Amino acid sequence: MFRERSRDLERVVERIVRDVSESIGSLIESAASPLRLSTYITPEGYRRPVGDAYLDGDEVVAVFEIPGAAKDSISITVREGEVEVEAGFSEEVLKNAGKYPGFRDVKGYKRVLQLPRKIEADSAKAVYRDGVLVVRASLAKPKGVKVKIE
Repeated sequence: MFRERSRDLERVVERIVRDVSESIGSLIESAASPLRLSTYITPEGYRRPVGDAYLDGDEVVAVFEIPGAAKDSISITVREGEVEVEAGFSEEVLKNAGKYPGFRDVKGYKRVLQLPRKIEADSAKAVYRDGVLVVRASLAKPKGVKVKIE
């Protein structure tokens, strides 16, 4: 009975360690979030948009604030554990850029956002409306291999 309880305790500890290990990146990111500013300009000349990712049921949702981006210029690359967004400004913003200090001498938006869990990249869908880009993707299914005993 003691061995059985000991094994159960080991499984619980392993699960906790695995969950914390998977979440540590997002914990650090959320602790540093007050330091991230939407006006940050990268050395390459891109504005780093505010973005966040969270779990919603069996999906991961990534949200980016990219006001003034031209919908047809938005490029989204989805990988197993991150979403990369690059976008250019609309003609209206480019025409009036001198009036908006946050858009002067900037090429557009660019950001790579780490996701809280691994996803099925092929399932990703995106919507851009009112300056907000929302990318949704299904959580990755656990992968395993059946092993034969010799």
